[in-house]
Amino acid sequence: MKYSYLYIILLFPALLFGQQNKRKRNFGKKSYNFYKHEFDAGVGVLNYLGELGGNDGPAKKYSIGDLEPTQFKFAFTGAWRYNIAPKLAIRTSYTVGQISGSDQLTNEPTRNYRNLAFRTNINELMVLGEFFVKRADYGHGFHRTGVTGKTGTSISLSLHTGLGLLRFNPTYNGVPLQPLNTEGQGLVGAESPYKLTTLILPIGFNIGYEITKWMRIGIDVTQRFTRTDYLDDVSGIYYDKELIRVAYGDLAAEMSDRTEGSKPWTEPGAPRGNPKNKDSYLSLMVVATYTPFIKSYRATKKRYKARF
Repeated sequence: MKYSYLYIILLFPALLFGQQNKRKRNFGKKSYNFYKHEFDAGVGVLNYLGELGGNDGPAKKYSIGDLEPTQFKFAFTGAWRYNIAPKLAIRTSYTVGQISGSDQLTNEPTRNYRNLAFRTNINELMVLGEFFVKRADYGHGFHRTGVTGKTGTSISLSLHTGLGLLRFNPTYNGVPLQPLNTEGQGLVGAESPYKLTTLILPIGFNIGYEITKWMRIGIDVTQRFTRTDYLDDVSGIYYDKELIRVAYGDLAAEMSDRTEGSKPWTEPGAPRGNPKNKDSYLSLMVVATYTPFIKSYRATKKRYKARF
């Protein structure tokens, strides 16, 4: 596979850190060696920020104020985390879901008249570095009634960023748009056809509540900044519709301009999108974290027989 080497690179931390065995350290009142590995499973929603749809005013770059509330789509994620230190971890995650947008959902005149729409599946692989601002600390009492001493806290807060690889494929009513070259890609004076794989830069945070030593539940919010402006198949200018028809067929021509032609906003050379603003999308996930590799403190304590 053309991009198989990138997947190997992204999974490399799992191979590297999974083989290490460093000395024990204090880890939120947990023995460091016993809490290195964690597994996440989550469900939530995705939403997109780009050319299509949005609020009823002018488009805002990377602003959640331009999100269309009706376009949140379900998503699922799974992850493996390796705790390097009490406040540092590496997380490898895989997320699947959908994003979509439609000009019919905004009352902004030019976007509504443009009348374009899309939907794409999201398949992403990410490697993230996590910094824990606050780790859950059970304290001496472990939240048990009647036990004296430090009670601790079950709340954790972490920040994360890293790199990822995204596979997408914009469609309209089930028809893939990239092969249609709706902006004249490949023709004279137009851009080359865009790729369906791109790098992403994720930035986000996670707030968790530790139920037991084995289980944590939390909210994860992550914004992805992509290296493409074609998640929605819209970026540059309108190409001559009839030249597209000759080169790529009637369907390509109709998908390139879905207006009735009563305004000059879709004439050849008019802006169809804004190539200066790359597309992005964000997730809001409820995540359960399981920590399987744990030994009892009692099992690690040495027992001595009393001698008289």
